[in-house]
Amino acid sequence: MRLLVPYMATHLVRPFHRFFPDMLWRVDAEAPTAYLTFDDGPTSELTEDLIDVLAEYEAQATHFLVGRHARNHPDLVRALVAEGHRIGNHTYSHVDPWSTPHAELADELNETTRILRDLTGGPVRALRPPYGHPTGFLRQWCAAENQRMVMWDVMPGDFLQTATASRVSSFVLNHIRPGSVVVLHDNPICENVTPPALETILDTLSAEGWRFDAL
Repeated sequence: MRLLVPYMATHLVRPFHRFFPDMLWRVDAEAPTAYLTFDDGPTSELTEDLIDVLAEYEAQATHFLVGRHARNHPDLVRALVAEGHRIGNHTYSHVDPWSTPHAELADELNETTRILRDLTGGPVRALRPPYGHPTGFLRQWCAAENQRMVMWDVMPGDFLQTATASRVSSFVLNHIRPGSVVVLHDNPICENVTPPALETILDTLSAEGWRFDAL
């Protein structure tokens, strides 16, 4: 069943962009351009490796950071920005928006925004809800705070126990299309999967003329 998760999380969500135009699912693009995103960082286990792989291919990405991780690893946040990557809000402690009271969720989002602004000196313009769980309250908060909610177009499931670098890279290569927003993870559970998968994805698509931009 877990092997089906990437297919369901990719193809079942694709029609939803028609009903939620305020949420970004895919960029309108004709050129072979992809938008890589990474959730859950920064982490001492993966962030520097991801920076190195992305730099090797001159690829930029968007990193949705957990506030408490950013607070604990300020140098990694600054390193991401220095490399030209963009950062987004992923709540302070990775709470589930579907089960978190509105006031608590707002505190999580506001605190993460403050931490990221203080560390980078710039605005925070994007948010991804943990577990991919959007709510009406989140949409209202994003509109008020000028942070666009970013979902995805390709979910290869690098966080799954069944994930391997080969499966993750193959899934992305087989399902990516111009303008795709690809979600990967900067999380210790992906330590042996995501960096090598990213290397294969970038190497293969770069040779085919693809570009990788930040949102």
